[in-house]
Amino acid sequence: MRWTDKPVAESLVSQLAEKLDISPFLARILAGNGMSDTEEITRFLNPRLADLTDPFELPGMKEAIDRLVLGLDQADQILIIGDYDVDGITATSLLHGLLSNLGASPRFVIPKREGEGYGLSHAVLERAIAKGQPDLIVTLDCGTNSNEEIGFLAEKGVDVVMVDHHQLKGDLSPKAIFVNPHLREDHGEPWRNLSAVGLAFKVTHALLKRLRERGDVKATEYPIKEQLDLVALGTVADLVPLHGENRIFAHSGLKQLSESVRPGIHELREVSGLQPGTGLTSTDIAFKLAPRINAGGRLAEATLPVNLLTSGDLAESRGLAQELDQLNQKRRQIERDITQKAEEQVEQLGFDGLGIVTHGDDWHQGVVGIVAGKLSRSLGKPVIVLGGKEDSLRGSGRGVAGIDLVRVLALCSDLLETWGGHPAAVGLSLARKNLDAFREAFAEAVDEICKGQLPEPALKIACWIEPTSLGTGMLREMDQLQPFGQENPEPILGLRGIKLAYPPQVVGQNHFRFKVSNGDQLISGIAWNLGQRQPPPDQTLDLAIRLGWNEWNGVTSLQMTLVDWRLSQ
Repeated sequence: MRWTDKPVAESLVSQLAEKLDISPFLARILAGNGMSDTEEITRFLNPRLADLTDPFELPGMKEAIDRLVLGLDQADQILIIGDYDVDGITATSLLHGLLSNLGASPRFVIPKREGEGYGLSHAVLERAIAKGQPDLIVTLDCGTNSNEEIGFLAEKGVDVVMVDHHQLKGDLSPKAIFVNPHLREDHGEPWRNLSAVGLAFKVTHALLKRLRERGDVKATEYPIKEQLDLVALGTVADLVPLHGENRIFAHSGLKQLSESVRPGIHELREVSGLQPGTGLTSTDIAFKLAPRINAGGRLAEATLPVNLLTSGDLAESRGLAQELDQLNQKRRQIERDITQKAEEQVEQLGFDGLGIVTHGDDWHQGVVGIVAGKLSRSLGKPVIVLGGKEDSLRGSGRGVAGIDLVRVLALCSDLLETWGGHPAAVGLSLARKNLDAFREAFAEAVDEICKGQLPEPALKIACWIEPTSLGTGMLREMDQLQPFGQENPEPILGLRGIKLAYPPQVVGQNHFRFKVSNGDQLISGIAWNLGQRQPPPDQTLDLAIRLGWNEWNGVTSLQMTLVDWRLSQ
């Protein structure tokens, strides 16, 4: 892997350090991330809810709130349709809780991944309407491109408000109200890249603002700040860029999540092994909370996590959290099995193209996206993983840095039934008869976009440091950059000319521990999944590390996580 760094002007580092009263180390990392404006950096280091913009600045918000207020006034039957991932689930939970508190009796429906597929499909509409035709449908995290379904609802006299953050692929339906920041040109608005739950919070803010102006007591008493725990969950899990208002939501939301009195959050933390009273990080969401919330939609029904997050009963929440935990364990086993089969298929069929498509009749739709992600990382190529033994196959794709999967699929669209997503992650379906042709077309499309050469994997060193600076003070400074996530990655620090204090100590099946001296004490480190590539203890090394807190048996200490190593030159 190629190591890269971006030298920054020392004059800029000195200027930022002096004007902002921060260390040169922190100034160097900020400058390396392309930040030079002191006002911008101040807002970045001190995210405040007070800096959120007026929700009515969002296109379509006024019309959406007008319709929601009308619905509340005339006691309309309101139906919420959300996506089955964490973003859609948290957005559904947020809006359902708001409308319920304001006196409405909303219903919610989450599409079934198996059978109904993603978004506002005819299948999910038929199931929803079978229980009673609503007056108003609010979609969350889906619907922007569902023109046919919107027309179907319009014919039935059902109004539709769509709160979504997906890109428009064709013409926009004139028969619905849209709150979607991507339906207008990008002028750098701080709400441009909000997740669906972030948009749902903006809708919440706008609706409460309108009702409070009318003197509505319930709106005045509604604890809007307490809903930020849901916003943090969806924002971090959906991998939206953590800058602008997303950073404010993630920063404030993680604090609220750590202190949440929501029974469902309490029990979810419990089954995830996150002790009450401890602060939560974006890593806790990504690797512990989100997988369990997602497990409902992957293997069962996403109504489970919505029920968990909207429940006011501790005993009920405990049962739901335990059920999700068991589903997550099952999901992990299924994922391991399919990953092994997919790897064997790649080896047996000898895929040598720059893009890979795998398929298995019995591969579960709920985990193919995770498997695609694992394969793309291990192979360094864009990967599509498909499942299904019927005439129509469905699956997910994951990409590599530098290749936009949406552009790739656009070049193959004549072979697809449905497709869409984000540059790094897509969903799609196609007729079984087109599988071989799609395999070839996908590889050719990747080849065309990257001009025959996949981008070389690169490891960005945020800052080179001296061993003597390793300590808790440095880590506390780095904590000001939290929360880490999309477009605000955890900094990787470089150490040059290092000798390990002791030979690496193997732990587990493929890990090892090591220690480095900072001149005064030994700093411990862990290398995950690098057991087959241990550095020589008697040679001078360069280390690429992450620095973090390690909590064990009630003791908090500094710990390095080894990302990569090389022999010093």
